[in-house]
Amino acid sequence: MGMIISPTRELSAQIYHVAQPFISTLPDVKSMLLVGGVEVKADVKKIEEEGANLLIGTPGRLYDIMERMDVLDFRNLVILVLDEADRLLDMGFQKQISYIISRLPKLRRTGLFSATQTEAVEELSKAGLRNPVRIEVRAESKSHHASASSQQLASSKTPLGLHLEVLRLNIFWLQFTLHVVKQN
Repeated sequence: MGMIISPTRELSAQIYHVAQPFISTLPDVKSMLLVGGVEVKADVKKIEEEGANLLIGTPGRLYDIMERMDVLDFRNLVILVLDEADRLLDMGFQKQISYIISRLPKLRRTGLFSATQTEAVEELSKAGLRNPVRIEVRAESKSHHASASSQQLASSKTPLGLHLEVLRLNIFWLQFTLHVVKQN
């Protein structure tokens, strides 16, 4: 079982729809999108009737479902992803995230992704991660001379010489695509 938590309905829906082509190739893997906009009872009924082993949703909806349902068994959860952790905390989801993490097994793989490294994100990583490894992506800008196009390149957020590769991995039962970024 796996869970992906993101701060907004729109981002959760985007993750869900992007993941579907990969999930459809995996036998016995069923995902479910859990976001606001429908009655919680409808989501609970759908989970009870259809089941799912990959939950993708917002912290508020996942919290509501976990509080109302004892049917979900998280003992087999092996992967937790907290996407845009900085925004999850900025939007006031600390209580929900802490509750969700407290209900999950301690032995799991957890990915915490954040565009910024705030004190709150650091605290969340200490509370929710065992033996964390921090990976930072930094771009070094090269100084250019005079021309306007060179000035524009120097201020660009995209590093010069950026090269993207795709690597397909199998980890436990979950198969996904990792975009590897290399800078020449």
